[in-house]
Amino acid sequence: MFKKIASVNWVRRLCQIASTALLGEFAFYGIFRCPFAVPYVGCTHCPVVQCPGRKWWIPVWIGILASALVFGRAFCGWACPAGFLADLLGKAALLKGRLKGMADKALSAGKYPVLAASLIVFFALNNPRWAVPIRTGDFFGSVKLTFEHADAWWLWRAAVVLAAIGLGVVVSHLWCRYLCPTGGLLEIFNRFAPLKYRMTASCDNCDKCREACPVESRPAETNCNNCGACAAVCPVDAVQFGTRPKARHESRDA
Repeated sequence: MFKKIASVNWVRRLCQIASTALLGEFAFYGIFRCPFAVPYVGCTHCPVVQCPGRKWWIPVWIGILASALVFGRAFCGWACPAGFLADLLGKAALLKGRLKGMADKALSAGKYPVLAASLIVFFALNNPRWAVPIRTGDFFGSVKLTFEHADAWWLWRAAVVLAAIGLGVVVSHLWCRYLCPTGGLLEIFNRFAPLKYRMTASCDNCDKCREACPVESRPAETNCNNCGACAAVCPVDAVQFGTRPKARHESRDA
């Protein structure tokens, strides 16, 4: 079993590292330099010409949505740079395992108002610029100037995102589980994705899967990102991956 756990974890870690190497700069620019209210979209018209998002944003979003149609929220656990950072911070989370049940479900709903607000700002308000992307030639100098000349709304947005990610050392994956609008969008796909980990009738509710899960979820439940950690630790082999559980089992999820 330990070899199985190590194998799943290492494959996922290698995928996360590769994705972070590829998309990390784009992710960084979205928080610290993107002048728009909703980052990572509309990059074609962005005045920050050095941002890799100008050529990456359409392929990235096509890839994310294509993945979501098949694997649900797997992007969060296998390729998202913020998710990788949250995994690392979550290892030291002070309240790991403390938020569950109704409290976790209520907080998890926070993703949807943030997603709705993002869609309203993007479509109804035409995704306004909240910052002046001043460039000095020095990257960190430019970041400093962006913070100095940004509108209050941009500063609040950046502060909330940074604080939520940083507070992952208190509550594991706080941003990913409770606030991330992309996570909220992918959560909707997760309900209908054909390929995912599912609990079967063999489950005895020991919650070993929740203890091993980076986002403290269970297979196919809210915030599950198809990482596979649950299947590796289940003592009764009650977690199956695919379009449906194996014939000898009966699925517990809808």
